[in-house]
Amino acid sequence: MFKRSLSQLDKLPKSQVAEWLGGIDTIICSTDGVLWQENNPIEGSMEAFNAFTAKGKRSLMVTNDCCLTSSDLIQKAKCLGFKAQDQDILSSAGSISSYLIDRKFKKKVLVLGGNGICKELQKAGFCSVVNVQRPDGRNRFDFVMNLVLDPDVGAVLVGRDDSLESNQLIAACNYLQDPKVLFLATCTDGFLAYGKRRIPDAGTVAAAIQVIVNRMPTILGKPNPRILGKLLESGEIKPERTLVIGNS
Repeated sequence: MFKRSLSQLDKLPKSQVAEWLGGIDTIICSTDGVLWQENNPIEGSMEAFNAFTAKGKRSLMVTNDCCLTSSDLIQKAKCLGFKAQDQDILSSAGSISSYLIDRKFKKKVLVLGGNGICKELQKAGFCSVVNVQRPDGRNRFDFVMNLVLDPDVGAVLVGRDDSLESNQLIAACNYLQDPKVLFLATCTDGFLAYGKRRIPDAGTVAAAIQVIVNRMPTILGKPNPRILGKLLESGEIKPERTLVIGNS
């Protein structure tokens, strides 16, 4: 079995750490839990990120957050003190858009996720506005029996959705009974940590749907390298000279 040794950087001499860092061209950081927690930067993260940039490293923020658009995320980063440019943030929305473009996808997308990813998909030319009827006091059985499925829906996309309603979950499962409807998800993360509290993330919802429809989702956010887009394809990012900082 292939084994790789691990080193604790804080146990090494500073000269050795500096030598190791000298072999790194690109730093890829997750956002939630690594750079910030909600609207508060994690202690030392802003200073470290800005120091990497000052040393000439290509510093990127990569996120599966679908509640904010890319422009909202970069604005948030700047407000928190991170010296980042618009091109320095990469999201699962971009990865999903490129995937659909590659497939020449022309149908609608039912999104179980934040408003940010809907806006990003619309910006890329995809329709994510799907009428999901509300139960209006009816029980689940009546709702399912009267559910009208839109034949133009060709994909169900699961992301983090803090306002997910049961009727959306029911509709998604019934669309996915059709094997031609794509089952996509931003990530496999089960929860978002907030101190000692837990908020269900996309992986939890995708796993529930997977059990019901007996289908595996295609994960298009990190750790799928597609999220890096053309930076990886063009050779601008070299994996052997790249450091990834995450919390899971």
